[in-house]
Amino acid sequence: MFDVSLGELAVIGAVALVVIGPERLPTVARTVGALIGRAQRFVHSVKSDLEREVRASELAQIEAELRAEGESLRQTIHAPVTELRETLNDARNALSDVAPSSPEPAQAVGTGTAASGFEPVVVPAHDDRQPDLFTAPDAPPPARDRR
Repeated sequence: MFDVSLGELAVIGAVALVVIGPERLPTVARTVGALIGRAQRFVHSVKSDLEREVRASELAQIEAELRAEGESLRQTIHAPVTELRETLNDARNALSDVAPSSPEPAQAVGTGTAASGFEPVVVPAHDDRQPDLFTAPDAPPPARDRR
């Protein structure tokens, strides 16, 4: 750190011995050693804090890049879906222009009378709602989770 050779340390020790005296030299040496150790720990903590901040900024930059890529991928996926929906809506509009404007009522299918044992079967009009594929039609609602 300071590039002090063994000869220079010997000169510094001899001067300290003469100036400070042999009684107080061990106490001063311990104090100087403790101060140097404290300074080294401080420098090490500052370095580790700086490295942590640099890593955090790099991770934030990587996260921003990944979010941008995800958004572009989302746009790439949703563009054909949007076009398909527009085409489907255009086709529905074209069909509604051709078909009668009133909805078709339920139609009776089957022939015969009640006396012959055949009852007419009623077929409901077409339902445009999308069925829920994850629940059975007559199943009760799921119980709440009590965690």
